[in-house]
Parts: sequence; structure tokens; C-alpha cells
Amino acid sequence: MHYRIKGLWVFMPWIILLPSFLINIAIAYFVDEPIYTGGIASIFFFMLFVGIISLVQTFPFALGLSVRRTDYFWGTAIMAAIISTASSIALFLLSFIESKTTDGWGLKLHYFHLPYVNDGTAIEQVWIYMMAMMHLFFLGFLTSSIFRRFGRSGMYILTAVGLVICSICGFMITYNQWWGSIFNWFASHTAFGLALWTMPLTAIYAVLSFLMLRKSTV
Repeated sequence: MHYRIKGLWVFMPWIILLPSFLINIAIAYFVDEPIYTGGIASIFFFMLFVGIISLVQTFPFALGLSVRRTDYFWGTAIMAAIISTASSIALFLLSFIESKTTDGWGLKLHYFHLPYVNDGTAIEQVWIYMMAMMHLFFLGFLTSSIFRRFGRSGMYILTAVGLVICSICGFMITYNQWWGSIFNWFASHTAFGLALWTMPLTAIYAVLSFLMLRKSTV
């Protein structure tokens, strides 16, 4: 069912990434210094969008075909895992080409290969990409599941509560001067280590999404 809308899952992330890459190539052509860009982030945040929109597009249709909610959830999770894994491998290969064979596409452009993110082994780099994509996908999927379960009022309440919590946390961190400690904590971990920290959060998002879908209506 998800593969039938493969334009959303497979092609659209790379269609969005391509113009950003070409723009950076054009800029690098006129600049002598090495360029480090964060344009690759677009493909990760698109997974957040996919997590939101996939539920909207397919959940009512699936229930109309008498697909069990459990089967729908696991089918969607497996599709997300397949796309994330394939995309992560593709990004690693592009990073390898950029850093090892073309010297930044001949222009010293660091688009796919970035310091810190690509410092580990090949397996670690693929894992970082995959965990980031899965984390953002299930964050979007949870958001859409909450809307499906509680409607607009639930989203308004969730947004208000989120803003209050973020404001309180920001005030407490600033008041107690914890920002330096927080930055030092992140700096003391590798990108692979931080990717491992996202796994519990991703699992929580997935479990909450499943619970929301079990009670949601069409």
C-alpha cells in the first residue's frame, strides 16, 4: 500500500535534495575556500513530513480494506525502516565519493561528507543516518497519530503544553547556567553515541503512536 505512493517515499526526498546540491555546487564554483553546508538536512526533515502525511493518506484507506491496525502499524514501520536504510546507504556512498574520489566534487565542497558526522566507521555512519531518519519519521507519525486520535483540540492542547514545558526548561537552564554543561555533554559524545541516545526516544514515539492508532477513528 505504501509502495504504491513511492513518489512520496522514494523519489521526493531526492528531488528536494538535488536542487540544494546543485545550488551549492554553483556557489562552490565561485569560491576558492572549502565550503561546509548543511543542505543534506533536508532529506532528514522530509522524513518528518513523510511520517505526518503517510498516516493521513493511507490510514482511512487501510481500515476501509479491513486491515488490522496492528498490521497497518507494523507495515508502516517496516516501510520506514526499509526507506531509511536504503537512503542511509546511498548517503554514505555519496559521502565516500565526495571525500575519497572527487575531493569535494573537484570544488572542495563538503555537502555529503561532514566533520563529526562522518568521523566513524562505515557502519557507524550508516547507523547515524538511519537512526536520525527513523527518529524524525516516528516523531511525525506520533504527531499525526495524536491528531487522528484527539483531533484539533488535542493538537492545540499538545502545542500549549509543549510550549509551557519548553519555556520552563529554558528558564531553568538559563537561571542555573546549565547551558555550558549541556554543550559540553554533547561535545563529549561522538555522533554515533548521540545516535544511540535517540533509540529510546524513537521507541517511545513508536509505542505511543501504536496506542493512539488503536483508539483512533477513521
